[in-house]
Amino acid sequence: MIAKLARPGLNQIISVIQLYQAQAISDVNQELQPIVEFHKGPKWRTAFPWLMVAWAGTEFIETSQQTRMQRVRYTLQIEAGQFDSEFAQDISIDYARMIDHIFNDLAGPPPFFVDWETVMQIDHETVPSGYTDPWVTGSVKEVFIERTEQSLAMLLREEIETPVIYTTMDIRFDLQEV
Repeated sequence: MIAKLARPGLNQIISVIQLYQAQAISDVNQELQPIVEFHKGPKWRTAFPWLMVAWAGTEFIETSQQTRMQRVRYTLQIEAGQFDSEFAQDISIDYARMIDHIFNDLAGPPPFFVDWETVMQIDHETVPSGYTDPWVTGSVKEVFIERTEQSLAMLLREEIETPVIYTTMDIRFDLQEV
Protein backbone atom coordinates (compact mmCIF):
# COMPACT_ATOMS: atom_id res chain seq x y z
CA MET A 1 0.00 0.00 0.00
CA ILE A 2 1.31 3.45 -0.87
CA ALA A 3 1.40 5.72 2.18
CA LYS A 4 -0.64 8.89 1.81
CA LEU A 5 1.83 10.69 4.07
CA ALA A 6 0.90 14.34 4.52
CA ARG A 7 -1.39 15.01 1.59
CA PRO A 8 -4.76 14.25 3.24
CA GLY A 9 -3.93 16.35 6.28
CA LEU A 10 -3.20 19.55 4.39
CA ASN A 11 -6.65 19.62 2.82
CA GLN A 12 -8.50 18.21 5.84
CA ILE A 13 -7.04 20.92 8.10
CA ILE A 14 -8.19 23.66 5.74
CA SER A 15 -11.61 22.04 5.26
CA VAL A 16 -12.19 21.49 8.99
CA ILE A 17 -11.27 25.10 9.80
CA GLN A 18 -13.56 26.35 7.00
CA LEU A 19 -16.40 24.19 8.35
CA TYR A 20 -16.12 25.08 12.04
CA GLN A 21 -14.65 28.58 12.19
CA ALA A 22 -18.02 30.39 12.38
CA GLN A 23 -18.97 28.35 15.46
CA ALA A 24 -15.51 28.78 16.98
CA ILE A 25 -15.55 32.55 16.39
CA SER A 26 -18.95 32.72 18.08
CA ASP A 27 -17.58 30.80 21.06
CA VAL A 28 -14.19 32.57 21.37
CA ASN A 29 -14.57 36.19 20.23
CA GLN A 30 -17.36 37.42 17.99
CA GLU A 31 -15.21 40.36 16.88
CA LEU A 32 -12.83 38.09 14.94
CA GLN A 33 -13.01 38.15 11.15
CA PRO A 34 -13.36 34.75 9.44
CA ILE A 35 -10.21 33.45 7.79
CA VAL A 36 -10.67 33.56 4.01
CA GLU A 37 -6.98 33.41 3.04
CA PHE A 38 -5.93 29.73 3.27
CA HIS A 39 -2.58 28.80 1.75
CA LYS A 40 -0.23 25.82 1.55
CA GLY A 41 2.86 27.92 0.98
CA PRO A 42 4.19 31.47 1.01
CA LYS A 43 2.38 34.01 -1.16
CA TRP A 44 1.84 37.75 -1.19
CA ARG A 45 -0.33 38.76 1.71
CA THR A 46 -3.55 40.26 0.39
CA ALA A 47 -5.68 40.36 3.53
CA PHE A 48 -5.69 39.54 7.23
CA PRO A 49 -6.20 37.13 8.85
CA TRP A 50 -3.96 34.86 6.79
CA LEU A 51 -3.44 31.12 7.39
CA MET A 52 -0.70 28.96 5.92
CA VAL A 53 -0.65 25.19 6.44
CA ALA A 54 2.62 23.35 5.83
CA TRP A 55 3.73 19.74 6.19
CA ALA A 56 6.53 19.57 8.76
CA GLY A 57 7.43 15.88 8.38
CA THR A 58 6.43 12.27 8.88
CA GLU A 59 8.02 9.84 11.30
CA PHE A 60 7.39 6.10 10.90
CA ILE A 61 7.17 4.03 14.05
CA GLU A 62 7.70 0.27 14.17
CA THR A 63 4.94 -1.78 15.73
CA SER A 64 4.64 -5.46 16.56
CA GLN A 65 1.60 -5.64 14.29
CA GLN A 66 1.52 -6.02 10.51
CA THR A 67 0.94 -2.29 10.15
CA ARG A 68 3.09 0.72 10.83
CA MET A 69 2.35 3.88 12.74
CA GLN A 70 2.95 7.34 11.32
CA ARG A 71 3.41 10.53 13.27
CA VAL A 72 2.64 13.36 10.82
CA ARG A 73 3.31 16.97 11.80
CA TYR A 74 1.95 20.17 10.31
CA THR A 75 2.70 23.80 11.04
CA LEU A 76 -0.06 26.37 10.94
CA GLN A 77 0.94 30.02 10.74
CA ILE A 78 -1.79 32.56 11.39
CA GLU A 79 -1.03 36.18 10.62
CA ALA A 80 -3.18 38.88 12.13
CA GLY A 81 -2.59 42.60 11.73
CA GLN A 82 -3.87 45.69 13.48
CA PHE A 83 -2.85 49.33 13.70
CA ASP A 84 -2.09 48.89 17.39
CA SER A 85 0.22 46.07 18.47
CA GLU A 86 -1.69 45.69 21.74
CA PHE A 87 -4.83 44.76 19.84
CA ALA A 88 -2.86 42.69 17.31
CA GLN A 89 -1.53 40.50 20.12
CA ASP A 90 -5.00 40.00 21.64
CA ILE A 91 -6.50 39.20 18.26
CA SER A 92 -3.69 36.79 17.45
CA ILE A 93 -4.17 34.95 20.74
CA ASP A 94 -7.90 34.70 20.00
CA TYR A 95 -7.19 33.15 16.58
CA ALA A 96 -4.97 30.58 18.31
CA ARG A 97 -7.79 29.92 20.78
CA MET A 98 -10.21 29.55 17.85
CA ILE A 99 -7.97 26.94 16.15
CA ASP A 100 -7.44 25.13 19.47
CA HIS A 101 -11.21 25.03 20.02
CA ILE A 102 -11.78 23.62 16.52
CA PHE A 103 -9.15 20.89 16.91
CA ASN A 104 -9.96 19.92 20.50
CA ASP A 105 -13.71 20.39 20.76
CA LEU A 106 -15.46 20.73 17.40
CA ALA A 107 -13.63 18.48 14.90
CA GLY A 108 -14.29 14.89 15.74
CA PRO A 109 -14.29 15.33 18.70
CA PRO A 110 -11.82 12.79 20.13
CA PRO A 111 -11.82 9.84 20.37
CA PHE A 112 -13.80 9.55 17.12
CA PHE A 113 -11.83 11.77 14.68
CA VAL A 114 -14.61 11.45 12.08
CA ASP A 115 -13.87 14.85 10.50
CA TRP A 116 -10.30 13.76 9.73
CA GLU A 117 -11.49 10.57 7.99
CA THR A 118 -14.51 11.86 6.03
CA VAL A 119 -14.70 13.39 2.56
CA MET A 120 -15.47 17.07 3.11
CA GLN A 121 -16.06 20.15 1.02
CA ILE A 122 -13.12 22.49 0.63
CA ASP A 123 -12.71 25.86 -1.02
CA HIS A 124 -9.10 25.97 -2.21
CA GLU A 125 -7.43 26.52 -5.58
CA THR A 126 -5.39 23.28 -5.30
CA VAL A 127 -8.53 21.14 -4.99
CA PRO A 128 -10.56 21.74 -8.16
CA SER A 129 -13.05 18.98 -7.29
CA GLY A 130 -14.05 20.89 -4.15
CA TYR A 131 -13.75 17.72 -2.03
CA THR A 132 -11.00 16.32 0.18
CA ASP A 133 -9.35 12.89 -0.03
CA PRO A 134 -9.07 12.05 3.69
CA TRP A 135 -7.20 9.39 5.61
CA VAL A 136 -8.80 5.94 5.76
CA THR A 137 -11.54 5.41 8.34
CA GLY A 138 -10.02 4.17 11.59
CA SER A 139 -6.48 5.33 10.83
CA VAL A 140 -6.42 8.54 12.91
CA LYS A 141 -5.51 7.68 16.49
CA GLU A 142 -4.61 11.09 17.92
CA VAL A 143 -4.70 14.78 17.01
CA PHE A 144 -2.63 16.98 19.27
CA ILE A 145 -1.54 20.62 19.27
CA GLU A 146 2.06 20.35 20.42
CA ARG A 147 3.11 24.01 20.54
CA THR A 148 1.86 27.54 20.03
CA GLU A 149 4.09 30.61 19.91
CA GLN A 150 3.97 34.20 18.70
CA SER A 151 6.35 36.63 17.08
CA LEU A 152 5.96 40.25 16.01
CA ALA A 153 6.91 41.86 12.70
CA MET A 154 6.36 45.32 11.28
CA LEU A 155 5.14 45.58 7.70
CA LEU A 156 5.47 48.74 5.70
CA ARG A 157 2.29 49.33 3.71
CA GLU A 158 1.68 52.55 1.87
CA GLU A 159 4.22 54.38 4.06
CA ILE A 160 2.54 53.14 7.26
CA GLU A 161 4.11 50.58 9.58
CA THR A 162 1.59 47.91 10.53
CA PRO A 163 2.31 45.43 13.32
CA VAL A 164 1.69 41.82 12.36
CA ILE A 165 1.64 39.00 14.86
CA TYR A 166 2.66 35.59 13.58
CA THR A 167 1.10 32.77 15.58
CA THR A 168 2.69 29.41 14.86
CA MET A 169 0.99 26.19 15.90
CA ASP A 170 2.49 22.72 15.56
CA ILE A 171 -0.11 19.99 15.08
CA ARG A 172 0.59 16.24 15.33
CA PHE A 173 -1.52 13.47 13.86
CA ASP A 174 -0.81 9.89 14.99
CA LEU A 175 -1.96 7.45 12.31
CA GLN A 176 -2.06 3.71 11.93
CA GLU A 177 -2.14 2.23 8.46
CA VAL A 178 -5.19 0.03 8.10
